[in-house]
Amino acid sequence: MTETFYPPQPARTTGLVATRIVTLVILLFALFSIGDSLFAAANMNYAVTPTAVEVRSGLRTTVIDLDEISKVSLVEKPTKGIRVFGTGTAGLKTGRWRFAETGDITLFATQLDLLLVIDAGGVRYGLTPADPQGLMQAISTRTPGAFQPPGSAMRAVMGLAIPLVLVVVAVAAVLYTLGSIGRFAKGLRYELSHDGLTIRTGLRPVRIGYQDLQEVELTSPKGYPLRLAGASIGGLLWGRFRWNEAGPKLRLYTTRMKPLVLLRLKDGRTFGITPEEDDRFVRALQERLR
Repeated sequence: MTETFYPPQPARTTGLVATRIVTLVILLFALFSIGDSLFAAANMNYAVTPTAVEVRSGLRTTVIDLDEISKVSLVEKPTKGIRVFGTGTAGLKTGRWRFAETGDITLFATQLDLLLVIDAGGVRYGLTPADPQGLMQAISTRTPGAFQPPGSAMRAVMGLAIPLVLVVVAVAAVLYTLGSIGRFAKGLRYELSHDGLTIRTGLRPVRIGYQDLQEVELTSPKGYPLRLAGASIGGLLWGRFRWNEAGPKLRLYTTRMKPLVLLRLKDGRTFGITPEEDDRFVRALQERLR
């Protein structure tokens, strides 16, 4: 006859839900940023109007008022570049940067061979028009015109392909992992049959034969576990852990941290589980071990 014991329900897996939301927000932000960079690689351009320099980059248009421009200069091959935030792939340099020759600067560039630097309203901008002299002249004379950056958009797109693939893979991996943890929380149970204990995790069952058991103990170990492989969200503990007070080679399949039923095996491994009726579980297991 098989006896089934269930763990106490976790606190509605609030930690798991929060982790899902935060992780997905971060990954979606990364996808949005890469998508915006891809768009910027395809549509970046500079336009001079009678009143402003308009810089188109991705979904944004930055307007630099001509009346606020205090200086326009060229910097050849700026050095010691540090990206504070933004894009820095082949064929596309955008966002907040810092160079030895310019200090802090906001880039809308496709390469760094020759940088047109505009100081306006306390902000420094770096552009890379294919015709820098023409853009400087248009700004000086307030002559309307459109200017394109040099380089191939395809080069920038290829430079962003690898991070895009990595983020997509990360999204899939995180969704699978969080889904697995959710299945673990819903499917966890402990079954005592005629020849052993089966821990059903919602994933792959764990089998422990009675002949392999050395000791069974209901206890509340001091300290806290250190996760080595698996998941640890709130009371959901699943996988390999280090917890000297609990035992060596520890595997936990629990919905709470304490108390634990510790199963010490003859091969040196230790399993920790949390049946809700832990006293009855220990008595039932000990009966079967006789």
